Amino acid sequence: MTRREPPKDPVEEREGPRARGIAPTTLIEQIRNTAAWALEGPSNPAEVIRTGAGAEVGSLPYFRLLLAAHYLTVATFVPTDVDARIRHHTFQELDGDGLVEANAMIDAIAAERPAVVSARVVEEGGARGISGHDGEWFSVRAGALGRAIAIGHEALTTALVEAIEAELWREARAFDALSKAKGRVLEAIRSATVLAHNTGDLSRVVELWPKRPEYQAIRDRFERLGHDGTDRFGGAFVRAGAFNKQVTAIENHRFLALRKPRGLRRHRDLLLPIGPFFDDWGTTIATHPSLEDGDRAEVVEALISTHLSGTTQQGCLRALAALHAAVPGGLDRLADDLPARMRKLVAAGPVRDALRVTRAQHDARLEKAFRRLVP
Repeated sequence: MTRREPPKDPVEEREGPRARGIAPTTLIEQIRNTAAWALEGPSNPAEVIRTGAGAEVGSLPYFRLLLAAHYLTVATFVPTDVDARIRHHTFQELDGDGLVEANAMIDAIAAERPAVVSARVVEEGGARGISGHDGEWFSVRAGALGRAIAIGHEALTTALVEAIEAELWREARAFDALSKAKGRVLEAIRSATVLAHNTGDLSRVVELWPKRPEYQAIRDRFERLGHDGTDRFGGAFVRAGAFNKQVTAIENHRFLALRKPRGLRRHRDLLLPIGPFFDDWGTTIATHPSLEDGDRAEVVEALISTHLSGTTQQGCLRALAALHAAVPGGLDRLADDLPARMRKLVAAGPVRDALRVTRAQHDARLEKAFRRLVP
């Protein structure tokens, strides 16, 4: 008899064999490095981290530790790299009761307020608002859902589908409400960015499910929600995705250059908001008591480097304009701490020109684009 080979794991094919995971003590140190302030509060995830050093790698308490780490750091400048384990690898090791228990852990962490650890939150759709954290939980639940389908756990499959559906409707309705509300266009633009991110997270996991019939109906419901040709969830994700693709996608990448200024990791106030709305953030950088001029010069250098990597971006220029306005002496005072080529850009050229664009002018252009692109 010919031995039948098990189906290949699509994530392992892409990323290599499963690792057991990062040591708990190392993970906790990484959190302290990027967001020590997040461990000082009374939140449930912070308590999970404080008591999680003894968790055995691969155990369910370890999975809870990974979820807490993701919640605390995913919106910081240096997030912990636990995505593959919480979206996929852990679930391949679970059956039945273990998978149900893991899902309860997801529900508990996902119920925490994102605004405690993220500046990328839109205050709409309920007390928690809508945020990129919701997309992270989409992807984790999709990993659990794929496993529930694989082992034929009908009750958990139903529960997970209902949870994802309810969250998708919540976000779609929030976007539509903001789009129609008088005086809330800028919040609608922020929410378009959030929806595009969140449906992308969901789709990336769903698309990795095996190409077998038992997955297809659910896959069809949840993948590529932001693409043309669908009226799923009232078409809100298509409208949000179209605007994001044309206008704001370039404003919300990873900002890797901002990992270098360590001063940005000192306080919750310094977290980066949804781009390109960086005016208030730039003012905060200019005035925050935890930062000195050397720290601010590092941020200016990182912002200019980011702008040079994609000169159509406006968010970095908005932050620089706000810094220039709020720091006594403006950017010229910080220029001595910049490399020579950066000093030239501060003194003249496109960066200097951008300092003359007011916030009202910038925001009016975005509002006009939104009204043109979103029916």
